[in-house]
Amino acid sequence: MASWETNRPELYDVVTGFFPETSPKETWATNPRPLLVCGVAQDPETKTYFCRIAYGTSKSVRSTHGSDLVIANVSILNSLNLKKPTKFVIHSGLQMVILPWLEEFFQPWTGYDTPVLSRLPEDMQRFVGNELSLLQDLPQF
Repeated sequence: MASWETNRPELYDVVTGFFPETSPKETWATNPRPLLVCGVAQDPETKTYFCRIAYGTSKSVRSTHGSDLVIANVSILNSLNLKKPTKFVIHSGLQMVILPWLEEFFQPWTGYDTPVLSRLPEDMQRFVGNELSLLQDLPQF
């Protein structure tokens, strides 16, 4: 068990991990992608944390759904520890998954001790919270 697995991720944390993909990249296992925590729950019996996750992508940042969160400002990218402009897909619960907060699904980037990179600033938290509240298809814990 990784030491970070016992530290609960928080709502609106930007983390690094492996979003399930039908065609994962060749570097999937060694290059986790940025993910956005859109919900957290804990199994009362096993004490394992589970996260509702929206995936981040650096592809198609310019072509986006109106309610996706796009981060492209250099100073904000730096403050969030993101390497390049990133779009978090939050316009549809069907594009999100529930994953256990385990090493199998989350890995730190090189140079980090934990998968948690940062937490969204408050204005972005409000935006994401509002968008999530409008969704009827969020995956449930």
